[in-house]
Amino acid sequence: MPTYGLQFSEIYERVQDYANITNITGSATKAKKAVNDALRKIAADRRWLALRRTGTITPVVSTQAYALTGMAGFNYPVRCYYISNGIEQEIRIVSEDEWAFKSDNDSDGTPEICAFLDISGATKVYFSLRPSAAFVSLYTTIYIDYDKKPTELSADTDIPEIPGTNNQMALVYYAVSELVLKQGDYQGQTTYYAKAEEEMNKAFVSDVHFRGMKRKAGKPSFGILSGTNRQRPQQDYK
Repeated sequence: MPTYGLQFSEIYERVQDYANITNITGSATKAKKAVNDALRKIAADRRWLALRRTGTITPVVSTQAYALTGMAGFNYPVRCYYISNGIEQEIRIVSEDEWAFKSDNDSDGTPEICAFLDISGATKVYFSLRPSAAFVSLYTTIYIDYDKKPTELSADTDIPEIPGTNNQMALVYYAVSELVLKQGDYQGQTTYYAKAEEEMNKAFVSDVHFRGMKRKAGKPSFGILSGTNRQRPQQDYK
């Protein structure tokens, strides 16, 4: 049991109760689906620090494209860099358009820009310049900070990665709002959706106060990553 917060079983049982479907056959399955749908919704609403990870790429001489091996659940890149004398050296993440305009696909040297491109259904990172022998001899690792996809809840003892334990009731309220809507209870749907949004607003305010972060509205895409660096990391989104 978590010292604070709710496990999956406690969340979907609350959903069954609040949506008044506890005695309906198959209600637990309906509640579980609604909770995971709520999880997907809030994952799409903003960037979550709890989902942030760091992966690595091993550069190879004259090789431009690299699969994101080992970066489980990769969703969006945040920063790319290598470390020289203990100092992070930026490899600037650019949009597809800027990559097409600025990339040098034939020359080796120290990578200055990179792009995360979807080719044949798989995301790879591309570097320009391609790593040279001199670069590879000095720097055996390139680091990528990224946001991963949240893990879907399945076991009763699972604890949601997002939102934080203070705001887990958002999952309950979003799930209930969908289930009561299916029952034609439009007033209930509006009420529970508003309660869920209130929980999310609390989470955003907490981040601003305790982490000093500024957030924007809207979901990011690779195309707006141009200019991301150590001083200007990809901003988190509501």
